Amino acid sequence: MADLPPIWFDVAPDTDYYAALNVHRDASTEEIRRAFFVLSREFHPDKTTHTDDANQQYPRLDRAYKVLSSQPLRLAYDQYGERGVVALEEDKSADEWAVANYVHSDEYVQERVRVLMRRWYEKQLEAPFSSQTECEVEVDARDFVKHPLYSLQQVFNKQFRMIGISQMVMRQSTSIDVSRNTTVVVGGYLYDKHGLGLGALTCGINYITADPTALRIHLNSEVGWTPKLSVHLVCHHRMTVTSCFLMPELTVDGLDVRVGVNHVMRLLPQYAPLQGSMMLSANTGLVAVDLGVGGAALTLGSSGKVSRRSRLSMGLRFALQGISVRIGYDVVGCSVHGGFATLFHGGRTLFRFARGSVRFVVPVMVAPLSTANAWNTFVAATAPFLVAAVVRQVVKPAHKRKQQAALQSAHARRVSYLMEARRCALSQQTLMEKQAAKNTAVEGGVNILVARYGQHPSTAPTNPESDSSIEDLNVDVTIPLQFFLQVRQYIRYAFDGHVYEATFGDLQAVELPSAHAQHMGQVGQIF
Repeated sequence: MADLPPIWFDVAPDTDYYAALNVHRDASTEEIRRAFFVLSREFHPDKTTHTDDANQQYPRLDRAYKVLSSQPLRLAYDQYGERGVVALEEDKSADEWAVANYVHSDEYVQERVRVLMRRWYEKQLEAPFSSQTECEVEVDARDFVKHPLYSLQQVFNKQFRMIGISQMVMRQSTSIDVSRNTTVVVGGYLYDKHGLGLGALTCGINYITADPTALRIHLNSEVGWTPKLSVHLVCHHRMTVTSCFLMPELTVDGLDVRVGVNHVMRLLPQYAPLQGSMMLSANTGLVAVDLGVGGAALTLGSSGKVSRRSRLSMGLRFALQGISVRIGYDVVGCSVHGGFATLFHGGRTLFRFARGSVRFVVPVMVAPLSTANAWNTFVAATAPFLVAAVVRQVVKPAHKRKQQAALQSAHARRVSYLMEARRCALSQQTLMEKQAAKNTAVEGGVNILVARYGQHPSTAPTNPESDSSIEDLNVDVTIPLQFFLQVRQYIRYAFDGHVYEATFGDLQAVELPSAHAQHMGQVGQIF
């Protein structure tokens, strides 16, 4: 059986505005106005004693009059229903849609509603696939700070340009909701530093329940030069958030397993939370320790790395609406680059921006420009959207066609089985007919008049080409019951021209005719 047609709107309109005002669809504006005034006298909350009924009915009448009295809103309602009216009301390009004396023609209104509905349909198609783009660019301006005047003179000279992009990271991801709690994230990233590009494809599964205190599971994998697999467990408990992760990574030195713990504690709601984290590595021991105070827009922290080359860094990061700027100083070995020193002796500026729910992305070419960098950037920028397009245009329609084919096949098998069972039952009755006639001819015996299995003939459809199912048809089982005549709990019998019904217990002796039988009618009138 084929699926029902899909519902286009989340909430269908409950009230027909023409029926609410009791007017026909070709009614004029004056007829609609008179009908509204008549009904408003009856259902206005200030003019009736039935306030509860009036509070429910009058808003519907007022909404119906507002829509039908405006010609553009009425055109939108006639074409697309309430969804078209809402789309036209939310249109910010014009403010006179609800005014009766509008200046646009009907053709313009219809075209505008069609465009708005097309945009609404596109948003509904894009809703299951939430895409996100993030680009991080590191600009090296140390030479520019040392020689500002010379740098300004050579700003258009490529060979002596003092400002360059030293590092760039581009990430893209597409989220696909598998179930209410499970989300699959497919994406990729491109990392370029001083002309050397590196990219990878990522795939993750996030399990997040509606309960904020329940355990959240994040499983991520990365396919690139060094394959990675990470498992994050996040637990929220009142004023604290604890997350643990396990990250196996295949490096040039072999398999490296990292274990980390991040703990965030908020002492008071009005203060920024305290954050501490620690990460351990199987190859290098202690990798990083971080302790900081962070908020939504301001973060201050420090980190240290214990390895062959030690590094200590402290920084101040300011974030506002997806744009973040970090200023800090690092201690690498014995060299110190202070925060104020960066203004005079050069430094690095980190500029980051993020876009959410984008449909098309223009790849950003990295410097120096080369075929490999351009290709890697293009792949990283378009891979998530290519996967989303394949899922939307190929995988989901194929899965839907497969489900419809399975439903149709199951329905065809069921109909075939019922028809074959019906044919076998009718053919079997011809074999039982002789013995059933002998049981009926016995004097003083119980005579079964008519027995049917299925729908009663009086309620069965008379048109054989109707959409009625094969299960609704009845089968005459009078002969089988006469053939297998046994004493049962419920018996209908004919005696002296009358039809009776009697019920007997399992251990009760059956005596016919019975004094406790119920008279049903004359023979020939009861079937």
